[in-house]
Amino acid sequence: MTTVTDVAPATTAKHRSEVATSLPPARGQSFLKLVTIELRKSVNTRSGRFLIAAILLLAIAAITWQLTHLPDQGPVGFDFFFGAASTGVMLLLPVIGVMAMTSEWTQRTALTTFTLSPRRIRVQLAKFVSAVVLTAAVLTGVVGLTFVGTALAGAVSDLDTTYAGLGGQLAGGYLSAALNVVMAAAFGAVIAQTAAGILVYFIAPTAWSLAGPALFKDNANWLDVFGALGRIAERDLHGMVPETLVAVGVWIVLPTIVGLWASSRREVK
Repeated sequence: MTTVTDVAPATTAKHRSEVATSLPPARGQSFLKLVTIELRKSVNTRSGRFLIAAILLLAIAAITWQLTHLPDQGPVGFDFFFGAASTGVMLLLPVIGVMAMTSEWTQRTALTTFTLSPRRIRVQLAKFVSAVVLTAAVLTGVVGLTFVGTALAGAVSDLDTTYAGLGGQLAGGYLSAALNVVMAAAFGAVIAQTAAGILVYFIAPTAWSLAGPALFKDNANWLDVFGALGRIAERDLHGMVPETLVAVGVWIVLPTIVGLWASSRREVK
């Protein structure tokens, strides 16, 4: 005699088998999808929106200052405004990279993220890419404001405006910003704490640029990342190709590798 308890497990197992075979095969998330998600996460938080707004307001303040302190004679160039606007902006843009890499750990959403996307390296690489893309977008906004400032200078004064060397300035600015953000993101990936990551990014290279020349004289150039990024931004390595490559490797490439490795091994709570 067949009992209910004998039939129930068999029926349940059969039902599960039928459901499993009727479901479509699971599809992995594309890398572009991951980048899009990370971009949304960067701008859909109050801290992210506040940071972007602060960067743009800082650029507006710098351009306004330049408009009220125009030279008495000579043409006013795009570089006159872009140099002032980008000085403060370049200090804040790397924070985007740190926040992108540390958000999962400081906001305790790593468990959700890596459950939905278990391949951590792909997620971390998507964070790097999204940080660079967002940086380029914000910098493009600053460039647009700079064009407006340059045009206003010509409209409100008798000075001529010039855009000489525009392409080189923009190429150097975008490349320098991207490398700075990648370096900041690498520190964030290694440390996994927003405040500590920002602190290390600003203090460690600055401390070396101050103490290095006193301790190692000209050999300090081998690890002077700010000097290397400056030469890259100017698109002139001044015959210091090996020093530039070593500095970029030590301060950007190596922390990126260590950060990806640490993120793939870090305990998720």
